[in-house]
Amino acid sequence: MQNLSTMTVREIALEMPQTTRVFEEFKIDYCCGGRKPIAEACERAGVDTRDVIERLEALFATGVAADGWVGNASLPELISHILDKHHVFTKSELHSLEPLMDKVARVHGDNHPELIELKAKFEELSGDLFPHMMKEEEVLFPYIEQLVRAKEQGIPAPMPPFGTVRNPIRMMMAEHDTAGDILSKMRSLAKDFTTPPDACPSFTGLYYRLAELERDLHQHIHLENNVLFPRAVELEDAALAVAA
Repeated sequence: MQNLSTMTVREIALEMPQTTRVFEEFKIDYCCGGRKPIAEACERAGVDTRDVIERLEALFATGVAADGWVGNASLPELISHILDKHHVFTKSELHSLEPLMDKVARVHGDNHPELIELKAKFEELSGDLFPHMMKEEEVLFPYIEQLVRAKEQGIPAPMPPFGTVRNPIRMMMAEHDTAGDILSKMRSLAKDFTTPPDACPSFTGLYYRLAELERDLHQHIHLENNVLFPRAVELEDAALAVAA
């Protein structure tokens, strides 16, 4: 077994994908902040490093990686997975949660003023994510797929208008960081999405779905930051080396 104490959160999550469940449980950032050493990440989350490593080691001891880990798929397959599973879900949830968020904030906002702030943060998240996903779908992902086709066909890599894939990737990762900060503030306002005693079914449903949206976005960003983007940079570098 590897010495987990010397690894980053990202390295652990890539080595054994189901460890992301442990990171979710302990509120450890494995997507935007995944490049931190595990001890630093635990300190930031306010949890005992020994407890976390013990849980992680138990998973590694099984020696069983997650079935169907999409990170091992081809880049086009990985992009399709991100689009079909995560982009579709995120867009659908943001649209359908908007009226529910409005209703709960309107009905319960007087007794729970945090809902007004939560609504503002939700709107900020939604306003950021829709154009973010559009840029990925219309600019970044098609270029990555063009790189793959060029390699398969043995032709020169396309010349992108943005110079190098590193530039849009840098922008996407910065926007991921912003989304991660908003999600963290939303969780804090919602007290870890724990509903108060006077919560109605709509209030309870809202918090449940916000928690599910957060979990899916963590997985979504993890796949992009830690799998898709590094592989795209590596592919472009290889293509440019051949051209030189």
